[in-house]
Amino acid sequence: MKVTIDPVTRIEGHLKVETVIEDSVIKEAKCSADMYRGIEKALRGYDYLTAIQITQRTCGCCPYAHAEAAALAIENALQIELNKNGKLLRNMVIGAYKLKDYVLHFYTLSALDFINISDILNYNGNDFDMLELKKYVLKEISSKKVFPNPLFSQKYKNAYIKNKDLNITLINHYLKSFEAMKKMSEMVKIFGSKSTHMVTIEAGGVTTRPTAERLVKYISLAKESQHFIEHCYIPDVLEVAKRFKEYFKIGKGVDNFLTFDTLLNLDGSYLFTGGFSKDFEYEEGIEPYNIIEYNNYAYYKENGGYKPLELTELTPLTFDEFKQNHTKYSWSKAPRYKGHVVEVGPAAIVINNYLRGKDEKLISLVDKFNRELGIDIKDYNSVMGRHLSRAIISKLIIDKIIEDSLMVEEGKLGFIQLKKPPSNVKGIGLTEATRGALAHFIDIGENGYIRNYEMIVPTTWNISPKDNQNIPGALESMLIGTEIRDINNPVEIARIIRSTDPCLACAVH
Repeated sequence: MKVTIDPVTRIEGHLKVETVIEDSVIKEAKCSADMYRGIEKALRGYDYLTAIQITQRTCGCCPYAHAEAAALAIENALQIELNKNGKLLRNMVIGAYKLKDYVLHFYTLSALDFINISDILNYNGNDFDMLELKKYVLKEISSKKVFPNPLFSQKYKNAYIKNKDLNITLINHYLKSFEAMKKMSEMVKIFGSKSTHMVTIEAGGVTTRPTAERLVKYISLAKESQHFIEHCYIPDVLEVAKRFKEYFKIGKGVDNFLTFDTLLNLDGSYLFTGGFSKDFEYEEGIEPYNIIEYNNYAYYKENGGYKPLELTELTPLTFDEFKQNHTKYSWSKAPRYKGHVVEVGPAAIVINNYLRGKDEKLISLVDKFNRELGIDIKDYNSVMGRHLSRAIISKLIIDKIIEDSLMVEEGKLGFIQLKKPPSNVKGIGLTEATRGALAHFIDIGENGYIRNYEMIVPTTWNISPKDNQNIPGALESMLIGTEIRDINNPVEIARIIRSTDPCLACAVH
């Protein structure tokens, strides 16, 4: 039996997932990126500094990461090192944005896979927002609309938390998350100038001057955000995890994980260190040109694999070729690291940094939750492991950016002015976006004009099609082998997909 979800909802962009189910088990899975955008090609011929602004238009959810990766690529090409305030302020901007995205993913994009939102009808308190939501739900379910709000139709039967009091608490925190995200966005705006698509991250640092007023406001909002993370977000993830413990065994993909350095410390180390682990054996450091992207199952005439910047463009299939070709099924290429399918994202960050064995704070936090939930580090390769990883990372990030904000030197600009346009240089920018490992590669020609540009984004890794060896991508591997309890309500498929937080707006350029 074939089960297709097209489009997958509550994600960014257009993703089609096809599965073949036999004896209640997924035997085959295909992830199709149905949207091509082409920002890489659009950058060619423009001034190198435009990359920082234009690549942000790749995504409205994690533009900060593209700004940072583009700036890092230029700084790498020009051999620029940020000053103290530049390092701290950049962390404060991108850290706040990461937090907002993690909260957004859990409450807005994923929580409704687990919460029975109809339990709002059992609410008897006096919270204004909860009462207004209760009125709205009553109105929707009693209406004669052809298409009432689907949130209240309970699409997947018997798949939600059964404890009514817990559902009401989670619904209340769902509403509170909007105010929390607003405060995190305000943190971004203080030094990023605006959110979304900030304008102050540049090659050379951050252009906003840190006044006392800005710092005080940022720290105040950060502490309020810290309270929400510690008293709502983390406890909510743990409550969901306790009631869906089987999801620490569902959605297991490949045991290979790729991460890049992110959130620079003043001593040159990072909050999260990049590395690669194969079968839970960790090796530190990344060799970017060990990345090869394969096109054997993508909608391009060029087959085989290519290293970053090796090609200036790919040739799409013609419409007639598209109709005749029954093997290619996605606009996305299939990136591989050292020939391996890898998972990127929050679980990869937690797993790799735990295996690295040097981050005592992360290890302590992971061990604490492992004891509480009866799991181990290998269980983070799962649906629930990915949700838990985001919560762990959020705690570490909020603590860091508060610490960083207290070290900023008031009034001193965290920006180094570039003197003249570079010529004939290449640079690489590696960082971690909300969804995982992000790489930007820039080739700057004469007088600072972009000759070639390439982005390899987290979702490209995770939703990739098969490669030259016919090996499925990371998300396809997570789906294959999954048991579907109710073929008419395949909630497992949706939960696995959304646990990776796909962003198809980023995936194909």
